[in-house]
Amino acid sequence: MQIIELESDVKKLKSFVRRADKIAHKRDVLLPKWLPITEQYLKVLPNEEKQIDNPIFSFCIIWLFDTGSYSRAIEYGIIAIEQNQPMPNIIKRKWPGFIADTVFEWAETQAENGQSIEPYFSDVFTKVVNEWALPEQVTAKFYKFAGLALLRKSNGDVTPSHVGDLKRLRKADELLAKAAELHKHAQVKTVRNKIAMRIRAITELTAS
Repeated sequence: MQIIELESDVKKLKSFVRRADKIAHKRDVLLPKWLPITEQYLKVLPNEEKQIDNPIFSFCIIWLFDTGSYSRAIEYGIIAIEQNQPMPNIIKRKWPGFIADTVFEWAETQAENGQSIEPYFSDVFTKVVNEWALPEQVTAKFYKFAGLALLRKSNGDVTPSHVGDLKRLRKADELLAKAAELHKHAQVKTVRNKIAMRIRAITELTAS
C-alpha cells in the first residue's frame, strides 16, 4: 500500500510546472510524510535485512538533495550505495555519479558567490578519489575544483597572485596537475603557469 501511495505522490509531483513549486512540495509535503518512514527503516531493521530494495528511502534521498538538505542527503546517499539500493526508476543514473554531480554543481554556485563549499565538497571529493569508480573527466573536475578552491578570493575569483602561502600554492598546483593527468582537456595550464609565477615571485622576494 505504501508503494502504491508513493507512486501516486510521485505522479502528482509531475503535475507541477514550476521547479520552485516542485521543490516546495518536496520540502513541505513529501519529506515530512515519507522521511519518518525512512528513518524508521534505517533505525529498526537489522543490517542483514537492509539489502531489500526500498524506493521510499531512495526517493527521500533525491528529495533531500533537491531541497538543499545536503548533510542528510549525502549521509543517506552513502548508505544507499553501501546497501546497493537502486536509484528511483525515473532517474537513469547510479548513486555515485548522481551525488558527485549534484554536489559539484552546488559547490560551483557556492564558490562563485564567495561562499563556503565545506564540508560537503570535501566529503564527496574524498569518496570520488578513494572509493567511487567514476569516469576520469568527472574525477578530474573534482581535482581541478579542489585546486582552484585554494586560490579563490573571498569574492569567488580565482587569483593565485593574492596567495602568499607557498605550501598552499604548491598544494593547489599538485591538485591541478592530477586533474591534467586524469583528463587531457582539464584546461589547467594557464592557472598552473600563474601559480609558478607566484611561487617564483615569493621565492625571489624571500631570498632578497
